[in-house]
Amino acid sequence: MISNILKHSYALSMGVFFAVLQTCYFFQLEIWVTAAYPGFLTITVAWLAGSGLGLWLANKHSGHGLTPLNLTLWLAASVLAFYLSEGLCGYVPFRIEMLWIHGILIGVSGAQAGHFFAAHSKIFNRSSTLFFMENNGFVVGWILGFLGYISLGIPFANLAPVALAGLLVGLWTVIQKIPCPNEETAPLETGIG
Repeated sequence: MISNILKHSYALSMGVFFAVLQTCYFFQLEIWVTAAYPGFLTITVAWLAGSGLGLWLANKHSGHGLTPLNLTLWLAASVLAFYLSEGLCGYVPFRIEMLWIHGILIGVSGAQAGHFFAAHSKIFNRSSTLFFMENNGFVVGWILGFLGYISLGIPFANLAPVALAGLLVGLWTVIQKIPCPNEETAPLETGIG
């Protein structure tokens, strides 16, 4: 029972993380690069391309086991890409010709999203449960990201991604330590890493 609650909370929290990260990318590009459609289009296309790459990488390297270390590395790459994009905005603001670099960095964050679905689909009996929980978290995350950014601004963007990543690593570590009596609540032993 507790394991199920933690797993559902983890998937929901991952959705919040993805949405907050995308919201921070969005406001960052809208403020510091371009408020026109290329910024939104870059975020959308780069995130989706990165998600496809993450799915491909996860399937290519299946059987390596999903550990808190692997999760930490994926989250670190995702968050680091965001902070590099943020730094680039501060270093060379209002330069639309730099949008392709931001797109690559957004793609790195998106790759973590694709990897998440491939690697974690086995912790639920149905992948639709994982998608449902992550999607609900994503909706909550968009709202939290919007409210956080408009009320706190750049300090929110500086703190939220790394704070949420830390929460996710903590949740996953706890989930892995709980003994699980059945397949629905069993820890992932043959995951994708």
